[in-house]
Amino acid sequence: MLSTKNRISRYVLLASILVVAALAWFFRPVPHYAYLSLSTPAQVQIDYLWQADISQAICQEKLVGLDELVRADCSDCTLNKQECLSTLNEEQLALFKNSPLPLPSIRLRNGIVTYQSTDPQLALEACLNAQNSPTNLGHKLYCLPSHSTPSANAAKPYGFWLTLIEASVSLLVIGLISWFLCYLILRYEHLHEHFSQDHAQSGPQKFHTHATPRVGGIAIYAALLAGLALENLLHSGAQYNHSAYLFFVLASTPVFFGGIIEDVTKNVGVAHRLLFSMLSAALAIWLLGAVIDRTDIPYLDMALVWVPVAIAFTVLSISGVCNAMNIIDGYNGLSAGYAMTALLAIIAIAFQLNDHLILSLAVTLLAGLLGFLCWNWPKGKIFMGDGGAYLVGFSLAELCIMLLYRNESVSPWFTASIMAYPIFETLFSIYRRIFWNKAETGQPDAEHLHHLIFKKVVLKGKAVTPESLTNHNSCVAVYVWAPAAMVATVAVLFWQSTAVLMPLTLMGCVAYVLIYRKLVSSAS
Repeated sequence: MLSTKNRISRYVLLASILVVAALAWFFRPVPHYAYLSLSTPAQVQIDYLWQADISQAICQEKLVGLDELVRADCSDCTLNKQECLSTLNEEQLALFKNSPLPLPSIRLRNGIVTYQSTDPQLALEACLNAQNSPTNLGHKLYCLPSHSTPSANAAKPYGFWLTLIEASVSLLVIGLISWFLCYLILRYEHLHEHFSQDHAQSGPQKFHTHATPRVGGIAIYAALLAGLALENLLHSGAQYNHSAYLFFVLASTPVFFGGIIEDVTKNVGVAHRLLFSMLSAALAIWLLGAVIDRTDIPYLDMALVWVPVAIAFTVLSISGVCNAMNIIDGYNGLSAGYAMTALLAIIAIAFQLNDHLILSLAVTLLAGLLGFLCWNWPKGKIFMGDGGAYLVGFSLAELCIMLLYRNESVSPWFTASIMAYPIFETLFSIYRRIFWNKAETGQPDAEHLHHLIFKKVVLKGKAVTPESLTNHNSCVAVYVWAPAAMVATVAVLFWQSTAVLMPLTLMGCVAYVLIYRKLVSSAS
């Protein structure tokens, strides 16, 4: 039976979710789409439509720069309309889907251009002329004739090689910054070891032999800051949304500090960390405006039409993923490697969809994790701690939500499939503790799937010494990385298909239960 104190804590948490959801909804920004319509002397109408910005003010600011940019490509055009749209009709929404269009079009990194005229041939000629223009928005463009399937070249973001080079530079620079910060933490460990170390065998989930710094999350958070600076350095033009990048970093700050305080004081409970993650989720909704508004589950989608329900569901989902990533952070490299697998899948889709904001944020987080992983796996010299785990969980959840919210063509089960393991691990652990063990749901234990893999697969029949324990510890990650990589590969191949990804995710959950039961029943 739950104590009165625990019941009150749960009621307080539930009330907090509702209050946070109400405040986030009340103060939320309304996304706006920058739209320009021009006419050529030959009476061809050219419509430019860009992906949503996080507020009308930012959209208006973007329009000023975009107008100058577009006029440079079409100096003799007449401006018909210039506005920020708060909603799109079905025809406009269809423009962002990766499917044939009834008009000649050019796909941009973060938008699309369509050409229409009473004479279809004139529209096509205008599209081809734009493709061959010496300025053409500064990048190589590809004209798609009406009703044509995007070719391999047309499907690439404009500035394909430039985007690839920018991503590589970001990965290298930010990865080195993260690596170097981890080096500094280890180099000067004697100055902070009295509060930063995670002592061996200090809890049921500890499987390392030496006291180890657990503040690696600092390097990952610093990577986000470095990514923000690099983004502003590489892109000073109005076509890039620096504010959204900044708002993402600001929203991630409470959950990171909630975790890092626990890493230092060892005295911040699960409920308090959950509140920090809810605060970050609310800030993300307020600053970035993205919520979960579709799941392809009919009855749930009917409920999500009511916006307060969608916001409450979003806040709960983000805080749940934060906790989930912390739960699977039990062995060297496990959580970081899994997150990198999910990020690579997100990067692949963001690249196809020409979504520069999602792409740059995902590359930044990937670089931060890569620099950290060099020290964490396989030797386990530093841990990401609660600060890093909660930060990575928040970032992954928010990137998934933004990807769905900004791109209608992505199946919600794409994000569900790449995040299925930590989410189901959490849900199954709650069920196991309540119905199997009759214990508190927040009470840590060593009965997660990765613990069973360690004890009944990695250590089976092997002699364990303090020297070999670290190597055995690091082997667990491989058993998680391999299936995660396979699932992510299928998800990337079928990112638009709920019919494929929903069964894939459910089969993964069934496989988890079967493997868990097999390990529990097997001899030690």
